[in-house]
Amino acid sequence: MLAPYVHRKNGIGYLYTSYIFDTLIGQDTDGNPAPGLARAWSRSEDGLSYHFDLQRDAAWHDGTTVTAEDVAFTFRYMAEHPYIFGSVKSVDRVDVSGPHDLRVHVKRAEYGLIEGLFSAVPILPKHIYEGVADPFRFAAPEAAIGSGPYRLAGYDKAQGRYLLEATGEHPLGKPRFSQIRIVRMGPDAGLQAMGAGEVDVISYLPPERVAEATTAGFHVATAPSHHVLRLGFNHRGRFASKDLRQAIAYALDRIALLAIAYPGGAELADTGYFQSGSRWHSDETTAAYTYDPALARKMLTAAGWIRNGAGRWLAQGDEIRLRLITDGREVKPARVIAEQLEAFGFSVDLRVMEVASLHSLVADGDYDLTVFSSSTLGDPGNIKRRVFGRGWNSDRFAADPEMAALIKAQAVAQSQDERRKVLAKFQQLYADNLPSYMLVNPLMATVFNDKLSAPFMPGGVAIGVPSALHKSIFLE
Repeated sequence: MLAPYVHRKNGIGYLYTSYIFDTLIGQDTDGNPAPGLARAWSRSEDGLSYHFDLQRDAAWHDGTTVTAEDVAFTFRYMAEHPYIFGSVKSVDRVDVSGPHDLRVHVKRAEYGLIEGLFSAVPILPKHIYEGVADPFRFAAPEAAIGSGPYRLAGYDKAQGRYLLEATGEHPLGKPRFSQIRIVRMGPDAGLQAMGAGEVDVISYLPPERVAEATTAGFHVATAPSHHVLRLGFNHRGRFASKDLRQAIAYALDRIALLAIAYPGGAELADTGYFQSGSRWHSDETTAAYTYDPALARKMLTAAGWIRNGAGRWLAQGDEIRLRLITDGREVKPARVIAEQLEAFGFSVDLRVMEVASLHSLVADGDYDLTVFSSSTLGDPGNIKRRVFGRGWNSDRFAADPEMAALIKAQAVAQSQDERRKVLAKFQQLYADNLPSYMLVNPLMATVFNDKLSAPFMPGGVAIGVPSALHKSIFLE
């Protein structure tokens, strides 16, 4: 359902919910901060508070006026009930000075809160949510009462379909369409329906189908997704050693992986976390781990692993059998990686699993390697969770105090330039330590007709969702 706490826990679920719920800060077409529920804002000189002047004509879908009390309530409520896509841990308190006037006090001066916290957290209607003890089970129709330009008018869970209706005038612009229907379709069905005039936008088309869409006369926007395919390591198990992680990196041929699993649809990833095109990416060269099986063998031998007469790798006399896990979305590249490791001399147990089972295995540490994709977009304030967090799609890295210190330093940096300098050092350390091995950066393609334009937004949508469907394209 398209409501905070109960939408699907991925970027698309967040994106569609953003059509219904506004944040304090929005984005312009270049991805820069722009008015949202706040028409203006300012940061105190010491960086410890932010003043927000709210839109005077913002209203909830039931007609109730949006006020500063709603914003203050949201931060209090999310402190008690954490929201997966926007932590409010940095907020100390909120002072309300009037119906549309408030000041948010934070625990420490952080430069990235405008593009992070205040751009990510959907503001909740106090009169709806204040009586809800468990928002994770709150899926009644009123849970989807937001202040956005569209309201949820229909929802078919089984079919994965949504009907959104325009709310009329909105502070961010007049809705361009009276209705938006979101329908789940495969590429073949989507292109056929688009050719018949029944579909106006295909949110994601596999890159290998782009030529077909272009030939049919449709508009196509493409961009690197920054939703990088990576090889994760069990840092608490076999791959606690950096030398072993680096050896595996040298044993894999990323160029062959591109050719086989992503024909024309990806580029080599930067191994230092941030990808080319990101505003946080440093031009300094990071380790590329160019395919070098001889070096990989040398490093493994130095670490005490040996090869038997059949060329299989042994540790402490036992043949090494690598447990490689992934979910159904990454089957093709996972198979290529498994084949490469097998050819290098490892026995590989590749398991393709349902997401819930995969999460359980990762949490239990019952694996050696995992192939997954995760976004590197969004404000760097979330790097700590993505690198040191315990989530299944985090690196789950528990080492290197220098990296941890840099993550902390960038969070309290007082300018963009200062953050970039700190993050350039972090990028080098990430490539050296390999919390995960960044493999390829897949391309994304969105197809649309003449009714609208859907360019990809630099830096992604809000929290870094790699999509061209920011809600501004549905506004005049």
